[in-house]
Amino acid sequence: MKIANDKIKHLLACASVSFTASSIESACGAEYHNAWLAGFLAGMAIGVGKEYGDHCAPGNKWDWLDIGADALGSAIGATLGSLFSLLKH
Repeated sequence: MKIANDKIKHLLACASVSFTASSIESACGAEYHNAWLAGFLAGMAIGVGKEYGDHCAPGNKWDWLDIGADALGSAIGATLGSLFSLLKH
């Protein structure tokens, strides 16, 4: 099965945003689960917002596979970024 280049871009963009957000939360003293949630929500907000924008553009449609790639990227980025919270304990 070939993964579309668009899905990889969705995954990487959401992973980057969620990693950044969860890392910042970790650096500010948040516990692991709070840093993870902040990162995941930030990544998904970007992903869903992008997908909504695509949906509103002429000739485009909502793509649930893009949302799936966004969710996977958000989970990966949030997990890696929130690991910094465990280093302080």
